[in-house]
Amino acid sequence: MFNKDINEWVELGAGHTAQEITQQPKTWIKTYDIINNLKDELKNFISDVIKHDNHRIIFTGAGTSKFVGNTIKPVLSRNKTLNVDSVGTTDLVVSPELYFNENIPTLLVSFGRSGNSPESIAAVDLVDQISNNVKHLSITCNHEGKLATKEAENFFVIKLPEETNDQSLAMTSSYSNMYLAALLAFNLNKIDNLKEDLEIVSKAGMKFNNEDYATLETLLAEFNLERLIYLGDAQHTGVAQESALKALELSGGKVSVMHNTPLGFRHGPKSFINKKTLITVFLQNDPYVRKYQKDLINEIKAQQDGYQILAVDFQKDPEIEALVDKYMVIQYNKDIENGLEVLNLVMIGQTIAFYKSLMEDLSPDNPSPTGVINRIVQGVVIYPYNKEA
Repeated sequence: MFNKDINEWVELGAGHTAQEITQQPKTWIKTYDIINNLKDELKNFISDVIKHDNHRIIFTGAGTSKFVGNTIKPVLSRNKTLNVDSVGTTDLVVSPELYFNENIPTLLVSFGRSGNSPESIAAVDLVDQISNNVKHLSITCNHEGKLATKEAENFFVIKLPEETNDQSLAMTSSYSNMYLAALLAFNLNKIDNLKEDLEIVSKAGMKFNNEDYATLETLLAEFNLERLIYLGDAQHTGVAQESALKALELSGGKVSVMHNTPLGFRHGPKSFINKKTLITVFLQNDPYVRKYQKDLINEIKAQQDGYQILAVDFQKDPEIEALVDKYMVIQYNKDIENGLEVLNLVMIGQTIAFYKSLMEDLSPDNPSPTGVINRIVQGVVIYPYNKEA
């Protein structure tokens, strides 16, 4: 894994994180099989909600689990028969009356690595308190967690491969597999066709583990970044958000981070750039979207003053390559931009965070030894809710 034996990574305090990042291509195939085996039950459960024209699907979670929802929402929004939204459990718990209505059939999709986060459990309970017109789909990595073991007529649980229950502080394989499970669960009519694409994506992930990761290792060794910016559109905005959080967590807060869209970045956030900033742009194949992304790259190249630009692409583009300091191409043998490409993209953000953590002399497995942040959030008090929706 990343050209080292597992024992070498363990000595560096990075054994879990290295394993959990590099195992992802294999776990994606396992997650596919799990969803495929559940497809008939899942279809019936989901159809009971989405058969109503006024239905609502809410993806929820906290931290990285929320970002899973933020990433999947744009993908599923292209299906105009689905009414989807992404709301953090941290928002649902505080103001549940804003999101639920007895007259709107709702499916609450809860993401959770551990399935034991206080807000995740509280969100499920609060929703049932407010409305009798809600079903719950739980997608979790911990087979013994509260989200996995809850039993109710309106509750359906998807238990992902046990190895996706990341043991390191930061979530990596849990993010990609929860995202994939949701993507497949709401595309059951296409699940057979998606298998071929997923196998291509998985092979690209293995190639990254064996070869392409070295581009990022070299970049971080040569450029001592202090600030990190991720820019992406549509589902890639969610990947940018998650990638920024990974760098913040694994650097123990030593790296200042930001995420945005290429267009949104101009409206104030661009002032975040200094000479020690790495700007990473996630490009898309869509010619219309790509025009805006190219404009931004041209602009930051023309103004470049010490900072570095990394572009991640899905097609070879000499024009872009000439403008940036590092250029990575995730190569498929067909056009795949149906949401599955997210799986390869997020590995780049995870790997940048991983190597930056090591370069800061931290342990990627536990970059917060003083307990400022923990694997499962602590100290959250859940209060009784007495309002009427």
